[in-house]
Amino acid sequence: MIGLIGKLLIGAAFLASAFSLVYYGIAAKNPSNKKAEKFAHLSYILKTLFILISSGILVNLTVTHQFQYFYVYNYTSLDLAYRYLISAFYSGQEGSFMLWILFSGIIGIGLIRWTSDTYRASVLFVMSLTQFFLLSMILGIHLGDFTIGASPFRTLAEAMPNAPFLQANPGFIPADGKGLNDLLKSPWIMIHPPILFLGF
Repeated sequence: MIGLIGKLLIGAAFLASAFSLVYYGIAAKNPSNKKAEKFAHLSYILKTLFILISSGILVNLTVTHQFQYFYVYNYTSLDLAYRYLISAFYSGQEGSFMLWILFSGIIGIGLIRWTSDTYRASVLFVMSLTQFFLLSMILGIHLGDFTIGASPFRTLAEAMPNAPFLQANPGFIPADGKGLNDLLKSPWIMIHPPILFLGF
């Protein structure tokens, strides 16, 4: 259930980023349209809030060993130290995208306040464009045979629908996960990605 909430929040963040992208574009073309800019600000802030909550949900899934989720199964295990369970949040591609979206979203909120009126809509249009693209990478929506992104909240059954053990027992939950790659079991994994993205 909590994974479904995470998926819905990512979907809501994607829609909010689309709205902010459109309305920042309108405000950039017509700087006197303050209504469009205010709506764009609201959409951008909501998008950041949605991704913050979904990130918290993913961290919660990793530290509580919810191995029915493919991401948690792939990057955590019962013997993993707590500090690495938290850093497992951004140890995979989907989690790294979430961290990137979260950090740039927070920086964008700062830009709403600190960028001059002349450039604010244009700057935030570019920020919204990058957020829209990155959110599409973790959307995980199926359109027939085509899938847009890979959700960090997909279950094992969704990620491996043809696995014989899941076909025999669709509700199967592994007793343990695969664990973090040995190369990532270093104190530097805890600070490297956050500092890298913050610098970026």
